[in-house]
Amino acid sequence: MSAPEEVRVGVGRLDTRERPGLVMVDCQRLFTLGGGPGSPLDAAVSAAAAAARAARDRGVPVVWLRTLFEADDELGPVWRAKAPALAQLRPGSELADWDPRIGFEEGEVVVTKKRASGFVGTELHEVLTRLDVFTLAVAGFTTAGCVRATVVDAASLDYAPVVLADAMADRSDQIHEAGLLDLDARYADVVRDSAGWWALVPRQPQRSNA
Repeated sequence: MSAPEEVRVGVGRLDTRERPGLVMVDCQRLFTLGGGPGSPLDAAVSAAAAAARAARDRGVPVVWLRTLFEADDELGPVWRAKAPALAQLRPGSELADWDPRIGFEEGEVVVTKKRASGFVGTELHEVLTRLDVFTLAVAGFTTAGCVRATVVDAASLDYAPVVLADAMADRSDQIHEAGLLDLDARYADVVRDSAGWWALVPRQPQRSNA
């Protein structure tokens, strides 16, 4: 009996730009607080804004995820214990608003979520299916949190995720880099230069963003 083949991860690339879409994860003020000129967070905010502009320029649909709660008990047991500050994300709260630097545009699709993954308990999969998305570029906040959860579920649903590494951030560079390493090994193509990636995305046939 031959020995089983070693299980290896991170050995291939998805390397696709077929039927692209962009998901912007939790680009809300609560997640972009802090930083300052020249900080990794400030650079990520700028790159996320540039990613949204690049998608629009190429006719790529842009979908925005946001976290909102009507009541504290909607956080569930994990976030009530681990991240109670998320209870501040209420409709009408300034912290729940889009960070204006990133440039949300009226008319683009917004999907509201109450868990880390944008696919859990939401219509995101239906929206992306309607928009005929296969290559799913992802930007936003935070890398090892809601970005990672959304990317893992995207891979499970047979999208081809592309993680725009410079267009996201986390509480520390170490957490950010660890999240990217894991995603690139198992679930996605991580690209360090999002502008360079967008430069190779062809202009798309018109697809409704509604």
